[in-house]
Amino acid sequence: MPLSYREVVDHPIFSEPPFRWRMGVRSLAAHEWLQPDDRRSDDLAEKELLTERRPDAVFAARPGTASAAAEIHDLVVESLEGYGLVPSAARRHPLETAGLSVQEDLCLLEPVGSSWVLTAGSVCFPTRWDLRSILGCPLAAIHSPVPSYDRQLAGRVDRFFDRMAPGSVAHRLNWSVVGDPARRLEPGARQAPTALPADPATGLHLRIERQTLRRLVRHRAIVFGIRIHVWPLGVVVDHIGAASLGRQLAALPEAVARYKDLDGFRDELAEWLRAV
Repeated sequence: MPLSYREVVDHPIFSEPPFRWRMGVRSLAAHEWLQPDDRRSDDLAEKELLTERRPDAVFAARPGTASAAAEIHDLVVESLEGYGLVPSAARRHPLETAGLSVQEDLCLLEPVGSSWVLTAGSVCFPTRWDLRSILGCPLAAIHSPVPSYDRQLAGRVDRFFDRMAPGSVAHRLNWSVVGDPARRLEPGARQAPTALPADPATGLHLRIERQTLRRLVRHRAIVFGIRIHVWPLGVVVDHIGAASLGRQLAALPEAVARYKDLDGFRDELAEWLRAV
């Protein structure tokens, strides 16, 4: 079975008003870094298909990244061995091999001057962003579409990255309400419908990004992992704290509601959640 909401979300994720971006980072043990489940064969098959059909869309790397990526690959192999699993066949770049071996997407972040820069990525399941367009960009530029990121989060994120101890692992959760349960949401496409579906329980899905950060030991670099989980809203409504999500929706600034593609129906969805 795929992991349940309770197995993925280990703490409340919908904050009370007023709205503010929060890092919400929590530490992890090394053995908790990856989350393989019964969807693994399907997810890896989809990754392989995307790699065959659209290789330039799902993998990119700057020169000089192979050594740090090899350390990531070693960590992936060690983790998979703990679950009795084996990695995928080797590719030319070790990060591509690592990314096709796990359900997580994997990105390499390295310090360049005073910034942390995305230098390589194996990204098959993005939430409406394009890997190639942000390769070589610092975190602040990558997050420029996020309203108020520069004022509320940029400095804290950079400091957190700077202070991560070698070998340490952390995670955070990011949520979206989407109309399409697909793992890969293409750049430029709305992730939610323009109006509330007749049956939100089946027409909407809660999409959770379990984002992990692991500081490498042999290199001054961080591997950023993104594991996508999607459930029909009706399946998880008893677990998510419907009232909390309703209050969060109502508190979203207009710019944030537009960014999350919720501007067309968030009030109606909040009302539906209150009724539930």
